[in-house]
Amino acid sequence: MTISWYGEACFLLESAGTRVLIEPPQKESGINPPRLKSDILILSKKENRPAEPDAFVIDGPGEYEIKGASVLGIADGKNTIYNIEIDDVKITHLGFANKDLSDDQLSAIDDPDIVLIPAGGGDLPDAEAAMKMANKIEPSIIIPMLYGIKDLKIKRAPLSEFLKESEADGASQPKLTIKKKDINEEETKTIILERV
Repeated sequence: MTISWYGEACFLLESAGTRVLIEPPQKESGINPPRLKSDILILSKKENRPAEPDAFVIDGPGEYEIKGASVLGIADGKNTIYNIEIDDVKITHLGFANKDLSDDQLSAIDDPDIVLIPAGGGDLPDAEAAMKMANKIEPSIIIPMLYGIKDLKIKRAPLSEFLKESEADGASQPKLTIKKKDINEEETKTIILERV
């Protein structure tokens, strides 16, 4: 499976012909949404739904099985947290989670391999809160999102604050290609993705 980041909370997961697009950026962010076709479109907030999507749209809590992907939406106020399992790799996308996770949410999240975590502060967790959240979830890989980047019109803290908190080295890569056997469950590492 390959994970690519398009800025803000937008990721593309690709595996064996299945493409899952998560949370395309909104116009007001100043970040252009990717122009690509996906099989599944996942939205953390219902109001972000595009007018005529070609893909199967998931925009709220519930369980879904589509084209080899298993998706669980977990209620979080106006936000939805998602567990997405493809190729036996379990990814949790926290969306716009802006408060500490409840015990019920942590239980539903249930030991993911990878967590995509907001870390830009403002109305979202800052670097310290993001790391506390990640430490509770205990994934093998942390990928930060929703932090300050070039062209963004929304005020968010820079990645450097999260790097300091997570003690990651700041090296970035264009995308993450990973198989279940590549995941080391004994350690947690932070991976920084470059915006596509």
